[in-house]
Amino acid sequence: MVRNQRGDTLVEVLMSIVILGLVIVGSITIMNRGLAAGQLALEHSEVRQDVNSQLQMLQILRDQYAQSATSTNGLEWAAIIAASNEQPVDYTTACTVTPTKVASAFYVQNTGTQIKKNAFDPLLKPAVTATPGQGMWIESVRSHEDPVIPSNSIRPAYVDFVVRACWQGSGAAGQQQTVTGVRLYDPSRP
Repeated sequence: MVRNQRGDTLVEVLMSIVILGLVIVGSITIMNRGLAAGQLALEHSEVRQDVNSQLQMLQILRDQYAQSATSTNGLEWAAIIAASNEQPVDYTTACTVTPTKVASAFYVQNTGTQIKKNAFDPLLKPAVTATPGQGMWIESVRSHEDPVIPSNSIRPAYVDFVVRACWQGSGAAGQQQTVTGVRLYDPSRP
């Protein structure tokens, strides 16, 4: 038996446990932040797909109007254009409908046989991610048309569509939003 053999003191053992605990807590914190960032990126991707789908359906309506103005989708395009006005969209009101667009805010939905315009209810708030009709809507602005002096009208006529999406991000991410616009030339007003 060796007399000068010493074991670890209680203070040394406690310090090693504290250091190990700090490393574990730091690792878990970093992992949780990575998971939250991944979840937020997934939410943005899902919303972006829905926004792109809304824009594609608007393009389909416009194209089908150009082919046949009396088709079901052609008439839907005409109804959307008729409800549009020349009032600009307010980009400072991120997650609320522009005051001049409350009555005309909408979203489109593919029913399988046709694309339908639906009125947007601003009171429907999404829980986690925005979907068309719940936290996602479209506002439209027609180009200027002068009925008195047609040569003063903007040609070719167009409609600017602004798709907005607002939702409460998961975790501590807070309120998220995306705004996308597209200009479609209007075959109903050459």
